[in-house]
Amino acid sequence: MNEQLKNGLLTLAIEVYQVGYLLLAPDLHILAGNAQVTRWLEEPLVDLLGRHVTDAIQELVGSADLLLQLEAGGQEYQLDDIYRPSADGLGNYFDLHILRLGGSDPNLLLTTVDVTQKARHQQQMQQQRNEVKLLSAELAMTNERLSYILNRLVPPSVARSMLSDRQIPAPGGVMVREATILFADMRDFTAYAETYQPADTLDFLNRYLSIVSEAILRHGGSLVQLVGDMVMGVFNIPDDQPDHAVRALWAALDVQHSLQAFNENAAASNPTVSFGVGISTGSVIAGYLGIQQRFRYAVVGDATNVAFHLSSLAAAGRILLGQTTAEAIGDTFSVVEKGDIQLKRRRKLVKVFELHPDQSPASPIGAP
Repeated sequence: MNEQLKNGLLTLAIEVYQVGYLLLAPDLHILAGNAQVTRWLEEPLVDLLGRHVTDAIQELVGSADLLLQLEAGGQEYQLDDIYRPSADGLGNYFDLHILRLGGSDPNLLLTTVDVTQKARHQQQMQQQRNEVKLLSAELAMTNERLSYILNRLVPPSVARSMLSDRQIPAPGGVMVREATILFADMRDFTAYAETYQPADTLDFLNRYLSIVSEAILRHGGSLVQLVGDMVMGVFNIPDDQPDHAVRALWAALDVQHSLQAFNENAAASNPTVSFGVGISTGSVIAGYLGIQQRFRYAVVGDATNVAFHLSSLAAAGRILLGQTTAEAIGDTFSVVEKGDIQLKRRRKLVKVFELHPDQSPASPIGAP
């Protein structure tokens, strides 16, 4: 290849790839350069000839000793993605390389390569990655909040199913099985509400509902409803619990003993509150009750109605249970038959039993 063709190809490559260069003397003063390099300099090339290279490129300030130690054929000095402002506000970028020429030439060659497109593309990709991370973090936070809310509206296993299921819940049944239902109903709430200010009423109501609810949860029960002054718990729904009737009675005893202990240690200004508890066992259906615009998780069946009415009949601090529950617990507890009772709006009589309240509650089911 003749010299003219070689120079032509070199010139073309410099223009296409926008390669700029400065020829530096051994003492790092600028001897020569080309038009491409002036794009990155703050002064015209002619004004920089004979001046130190650190005067032309501020990024090299403090690197003079390293540059002077460069050896021919050795490792070059390199700075990547050097920024320069641009009219569009996005900035321009170039890579800088310095090496010592070999042979009899002691000079150094500084080259610049325009990497604006590459740098902007990397910035765009990084911005997209950051946005994806931000969206992922927001989604995780949203899921966490949703999980927090759902776990306080429905039993935990139902909440997990709702989060993992691709289908939106709708009114209707999802599970039919035998279960034991427990209702705990506060006594004399109307009188308290008449006496106390609304804020004070809400405060002590939450305090007592918390005691009752925690007792139910300690024995593996699921909280289905907290309505006014009443708590509804269910055992064997949604999780499988073959000993659901026994769990329910342990929970009922725990409710009464926990309330008694709290009342004994509460401040004198705190109202002494008691609950009547009703328990019934039977076939029920669990699902979503209501209309498409507004529904809630519910457990429906005759056992639910019986437990509700038994809780209304139970005196303060007492526990009433239906015949099906009494049969399911065997001789685990001491119960007293109270006779056949006509429950409100129910045609058939219900054989009612009372659980002896002086029995000590067991440790929470499943506790070590």
